[in-house]
Amino acid sequence: MAQSDAPAILDALEDFLERERGLILAGDLDRLGRLLPHKADLLERLQGTGADPAALDRLRNGADRNQRLLSAAARGIRSVTRRLQGMKDGQARFTTYDPTGMRQPLAQGPFRLERRR
Repeated sequence: MAQSDAPAILDALEDFLERERGLILAGDLDRLGRLLPHKADLLERLQGTGADPAALDRLRNGADRNQRLLSAAARGIRSVTRRLQGMKDGQARFTTYDPTGMRQPLAQGPFRLERRR
């Protein structure tokens, strides 16, 4: 790939990272997964172009930002999964605060998830 191709590929990758960020923030993980082949293609096309190091740093920063967002989303999903599993197993204990600010249990016993239609 020629060095003259680098600016166009870099622009496409920067646009991609912004689109990826939007999908992460929107929680649209399905569409995000379908875009991965396009990302891999752009990265492959960038190899050997002799792209500007400053532009590569911008891409790295954007990719790092998106990775942090994805990691946070994964932590949130794991947290919800644990919480739902605890509720399913009847281990969840809900607490509230009384008028003096002391914690007190809101309910005792197993909980049941209901699906509304």
